[in-house]
Amino acid sequence: MRGMNIENKILAGFAVTALMLGGMGWLSYRATSNFIEAQAWVTHTQEVISQLETALATMTETDTEQRGYLLTGDPKFLDQRRAAAQGLPAQLQKIQQLTADNPTQQEALKRLDALERQALSLMDDRITMFQKSGLPAALAKEPMEKTEAAMNDVRAQTGLMRSTEEKLLVQRGEAARDTGQQTEAAIIAGSLVAVVIGWMTVFLGRRDLRLRTLAEAKLHQNEERFQLMIAAIKDYAIILLDPRGNVASWNEGSRRIKGYADAEIMGQHFSKFYPPEAVEAGLPGRLLAEAAEKGHFEDTGWRVRKDGSRLWAHVVATAVTNPEGKLLGFVKVTQDLTERRRAEEVQEERDRYFELSRDMICVLGFDGYLKTVNPAWKWALGFSYEELLGRPFIEFVHPDDRKATLAETEKLMNGGETIYFENRYYCKDGSWRWFAWSARAVIPQKVIYGTARDITERKLALEKIEQLNTDLRRYTRQLEEANKELEAFSYSVSHDLRAPLRHIDGFVKMLARQAEGKLDDRGRRYLDVIADSARKMGALIDDLLVFSRMSRAELRCSKVSTDSLVHEAVDGLQNEVNGRDIQWNIAALPEVEADPTMLQQVWVNLISNAVKYTRPRKPAEIEIGCAESGNGEYVFFVHDNGVGFDMQYAHKLFSVFQRLHREEEFEGTGIGLANVSRIVHRHGGRVWAEGKPDAGATFYFSLPKKPTEKTETKE
Repeated sequence: MRGMNIENKILAGFAVTALMLGGMGWLSYRATSNFIEAQAWVTHTQEVISQLETALATMTETDTEQRGYLLTGDPKFLDQRRAAAQGLPAQLQKIQQLTADNPTQQEALKRLDALERQALSLMDDRITMFQKSGLPAALAKEPMEKTEAAMNDVRAQTGLMRSTEEKLLVQRGEAARDTGQQTEAAIIAGSLVAVVIGWMTVFLGRRDLRLRTLAEAKLHQNEERFQLMIAAIKDYAIILLDPRGNVASWNEGSRRIKGYADAEIMGQHFSKFYPPEAVEAGLPGRLLAEAAEKGHFEDTGWRVRKDGSRLWAHVVATAVTNPEGKLLGFVKVTQDLTERRRAEEVQEERDRYFELSRDMICVLGFDGYLKTVNPAWKWALGFSYEELLGRPFIEFVHPDDRKATLAETEKLMNGGETIYFENRYYCKDGSWRWFAWSARAVIPQKVIYGTARDITERKLALEKIEQLNTDLRRYTRQLEEANKELEAFSYSVSHDLRAPLRHIDGFVKMLARQAEGKLDDRGRRYLDVIADSARKMGALIDDLLVFSRMSRAELRCSKVSTDSLVHEAVDGLQNEVNGRDIQWNIAALPEVEADPTMLQQVWVNLISNAVKYTRPRKPAEIEIGCAESGNGEYVFFVHDNGVGFDMQYAHKLFSVFQRLHREEEFEGTGIGLANVSRIVHRHGGRVWAEGKPDAGATFYFSLPKKPTEKTETKE
């Protein structure tokens, strides 16, 4: 009877009209009931899927809040995670109630419950690690990988249960459609029969139509709720692909992560999300083929955003098929792991620096024990890790430094900061080494992060330098005292020698007058030699007195015209230049801050030397000039074309009694240039000379543009 339509029933004859009316009524009622029941199962399956997605979203939220707390240390993330975790038992209980008719799903739910408990426990362990040992321990590779693996197991188990429900949804949907078709047939048959019993057919048809409308509205509402839930997920890119891999739909998280607008990506192949080298290698196609063959695929690697930037992503794709196994498309879920990868790389760099640093790095607890140290501690002190971490750190500090070290530690615990602090640490070989510390405390975690540099060698060098400076000051005082005694002796000797020389000179003159006409040529020559020697000795004594006076006299600096001093010196040498052919080339000279009397002596000595040593030249050339150096000083020079000198003896020129020419050739006492050197050095300048034998010489001296010696300055 269920296979008969209304036309066949009419042809069967009115003889069975009453029976047909009853049968058609019963069939209509049964078909409608089956349709309502089928729709109810569709709604039931959708609700199971919705609850599974809600539970997965809650687990994802707990994971996200846990990561937020580990990265920032903000307690509000713990509160939000705790609130999310508290809702999980009710959600799983709801799923248990909904799947009570499905033993397979009940067993799968038990596995899901165990996996979620395991994942939550691993998250709690990482939070405890962070609270006890800080971020490096919480971000260690092993606990991070265990937590991620547990979350992946939760996602996979949820995906299996969801896949089972989606298959049931397809089956129940088709059953609903079949039932709907049967209902429509019953309604049509009832309508035909309604010619006879119209009031019954109309009543049943309207009732069936109303039930169908309600079922469709319920289904539409569930579909909208599911779409809103997917769209609200922003941390994951959820993309629906058609069987060829083209984008059919995606959520808000996809727009945020990938950067495309809907109009730019819909209908495009998902390989646009892969870098060129992956596309050339055929990776997108292989992944889709694997998903179609095995039901899903997972992959972690680089992906590309619209702007060309790359992200490190974990991708899970699941094939979607109908009950007959026909491929309908793929659901692809992408998680952006770029920040986590970047954090891991930063942590790796920190760990590498920690291991390779030659400076000592440590974490000290407020309890006085070292929590961790880098290898530099072992290199510097010679102790093992167990020895360093097993004793209070203060036991390694020199007894004389412990009080200051504990005070510095107390300052850090109270929120202060150590920029530079020195103390000594005991080494396993019995020696002590100096270290310079910088440190800062993290009070909530009750730890101090510190770095130290070994300054033992520098300390020893400073001690040696200090000892050398002490010795140098002592030697300087001794030298100054010796110089003072030497100058006093020279001054005294010079004065004491004047009286005998005057006697010698006077008696030689008296003897020459009394013995005039009685002495032969030899006798007169002897008297001349004695008189000449006395005069030379007098000149030498005069030069020594000047030399001594220049050492003791106080510098009285003022603005001095070097032009005037040079011309006065030249004018004072007129007796020596009379009758000689000398070409003078005197440039414009600057004013300087100097003692005019002493500077006059410098110019007289240098110019008289140039006049003396150009005596064999006709014409003689003497040039006087000045130039500015780059280090803030004037450089004066006197150049001549005289007999010159050999540069290998240049170091003797400015020493007392040192002469490079015989007295028979050029007169002199050997003190003039030494006097020049002393005067220039007292003014903070330098003296030097250049020359060649028979090619002339140039004498230089420099004076600072600003005086360097503290002197009384004339107004």
